[in-house]
Amino acid sequence: MTILQSLPPDIARRRIIGTRDAAAYCGVSEKTFRRMQAAGTIPEPLKLSIRKLGWRIGDLLDWQDCRQTGRAWKDCQGVNAASTPA
Repeated sequence: MTILQSLPPDIARRRIIGTRDAAAYCGVSEKTFRRMQAAGTIPEPLKLSIRKLGWRIGDLLDWQDCRQTGRAWKDCQGVNAASTPA
């Protein structure tokens, strides 16, 4: 059992992963992931330090759900922000 599997779902969604892991999770290369970030087609990262960015797993899950509906991430942001706890 991994650490993530033992966490309650609401806590697991808040887990932060780095760029490499986020890109792998989304099934793209780091370079493509960074292009997607620059284009605003993926969720905004959290700035962890001067040079380190991270993404919440819940944000990436919401992004995947949005893509499955055929909508752009920018069109889903208002809907997801209302349903995601701060």
